[in-house]
Order: sequence, then C-alpha cells, then structure tokens
Amino acid sequence: MTARPNGELSTDAYLRAMPTAERNLYLVTAAVGVAVWLLPWVLLGRREAWDHWTYFVVSVPAMSIVAAYAGFRAKSRPWRWPLTLVLAQFATALMLGGFGNLLPLGIVVFFLLAVPMFITAAGAAWIARRTEQHAAAP
Repeated sequence: MTARPNGELSTDAYLRAMPTAERNLYLVTAAVGVAVWLLPWVLLGRREAWDHWTYFVVSVPAMSIVAAYAGFRAKSRPWRWPLTLVLAQFATALMLGGFGNLLPLGIVVFFLLAVPMFITAAGAAWIARRTEQHAAAP
C-alpha cells in the first residue's frame, strides 16, 4: 500500500484496502440515493422528489431499509450509510436543479429526513453486533 509522508494512505490505496463488500455497499447506497431523487423527477415531471407524496411514503422508508441493511452488513460506523444516501440525493438535486435560493433550507431538510435512516442503520448495526456476540459466546 502506498502511504503518504504523514502515514496516511493515498486515496487509491485506501480504496484498494477497503473490503469489497463495503465498497459494494457504498455503490448500492449511492445508487439508491440517486434513484430516489431521479425517478420521481423523470416519471412525475417534478423538479424535486419531495414535491410528491411518494417521497415520504415510499422513498424515505425504502432508504431507511437500505440503510438498515448496510448497517447490519457493515457494523462499524453505521452513520456512513445514511450519509451516503443523503449526499447522493443532494448531488443529484444539485445536478438537476442547480443552486437555488432555498439551498440552505434544502440541506437542513435533507438531514432532518435522514434521521430515520440514521436510526435504522444504528439499530441494525447494534443488532448485528449483539448477534455476533451471542454466536461467539460459549
């Protein structure tokens, strides 16, 4: 692995050192985040996904399930999965709509809507750790 003078891994070395399963979870969560924002925009003719009720009834619960799955599969630092979902949505929203005058409010709303995702990811990671501990106990 290639290390920088300060001892940190280079980005390329970091990505190569990351387990394939975690890399795949990043890809899945990012893809879901993009799809959740892009599909309503394309199919419903809306500029923003949260302008339609399906975002709250379908998309937020679906993202919470994906975050829980990722948190269960990769138990350490479960906050990164909801963060990946939110950042993918945010990037997609910026690409589709640009910087609007409500951008600061949009950032706050994205993170408020991510609260259920953070809770499910942390809960699933906790369950996975407990299951692992019980399986290892004699």
